[in-house]
Amino acid sequence: MKTTHIRGFTLPELLLVLVIAATLSLTALHGWQRWQQRQQLRDSAQQLQGFLLRIRARANRHNSDLVLWSRPGAPWCIGVGSPAGECHPGNPLHFVAPHPDVELTDIRGEPGFYGRRNVATAGSIGLGNSAGRIRLIISARARIRLCMTDEEGCP
Repeated sequence: MKTTHIRGFTLPELLLVLVIAATLSLTALHGWQRWQQRQQLRDSAQQLQGFLLRIRARANRHNSDLVLWSRPGAPWCIGVGSPAGECHPGNPLHFVAPHPDVELTDIRGEPGFYGRRNVATAGSIGLGNSAGRIRLIISARARIRLCMTDEEGCP
């Protein structure tokens, strides 16, 4: 009579494989969450840049002065004109934070747009979260650019 031996993995081998798989999964999860935070920060900055470009065009089209104001808190908002009690997402003169994790860190100067000759008051707006910081820089010629604060040449 011939005996067959069942071959398989021992319990310590299976536990080792599970520990390795769990470690790799946790590392991947952390990296994915970090990537998501960076994307939310970049998306918020790009939406704010689009809002500022629309405000610049409005000031130029109506030949008017539009000075920016901000309202901190959760959610923060930026607008032009007279500061209202609340910010409304449907109002074209208000920008409400699209992601709750992204914070308005600071506003330097008193940025605003002036329709005469399409110029602006220089300044910058800082946004940040745990993934990093982005600064929107408004030049006196009303140019609006984004820069990561860890890049060289970004104040």
